[in-house]
Amino acid sequence: MTGSDDRGAPRAGLDDRGALRAGLDYRRALRFLFDDEQWWVTVLFVTLAMLVPLVGPIVALGFQGAVVQSLARGGAAARPPRFEIERLAEYLLCGLRLFVVSLLLTVVLVPIALVVLFTGNLGALVLFSRETAVTSVLGCIAVGAMAALFVAVMVLALAAITPLLVRASLDPDLAGIFDLAFARDFLARVGRETVLSLLVHLAINLALFFGGVLACFVGVFPALAFGTLVQAHLMGQLYLLYLGRGGRRIG
Repeated sequence: MTGSDDRGAPRAGLDDRGALRAGLDYRRALRFLFDDEQWWVTVLFVTLAMLVPLVGPIVALGFQGAVVQSLARGGAAARPPRFEIERLAEYLLCGLRLFVVSLLLTVVLVPIALVVLFTGNLGALVLFSRETAVTSVLGCIAVGAMAALFVAVMVLALAAITPLLVRASLDPDLAGIFDLAFARDFLARVGRETVLSLLVHLAINLALFFGGVLACFVGVFPALAFGTLVQAHLMGQLYLLYLGRGGRRIG
């Protein structure tokens, strides 16, 4: 599938390979799953995978990789892949590659996050301990600044590893995942869109989470599963946008 309309002409925003030319389509990321009449089966399986200890989340990561692969093959208009039990081994292998990249993020990010949180909390506690109106206001400002800095660090760290996640989804060679030349080229071409997509996805996840809470908590896990699929589609779109701006194809 190449992203053409019914008359065979390329759709607006796509080139003849299905790569994006202009920017990301967030509405498409939210709606793509519903192109499959059995979309609820996919959400159900991804939800169950996320609930299974240890192996389950890795399988869910692998299915995210399958979504990225679908866009890489079929372009931005590709139909969503359906979760297939017989492909569990394939999902597991892809998920292991993505897990390795995620583990790298954790190892790097946790010490930074602890420093940010400790410094911010310590400063706020010192200010609050003086029990004056001015120091209380300053303490609130310090807490807000700490939270903003923490989110900024998280988003920038996630943006830095997004090229690695994309490559892990598409390249079966584990050694090839850490191609820093590709990562630099990817961020140079679509770095701004990568950061923006992460912020949008954060907002979408928050909305889905609160929607799940309103459904007596029953809907939280399906909502988060749906959010992971939206994230995967956005990663696939970033790869297509990267190609549309002259990036090199993986595989």
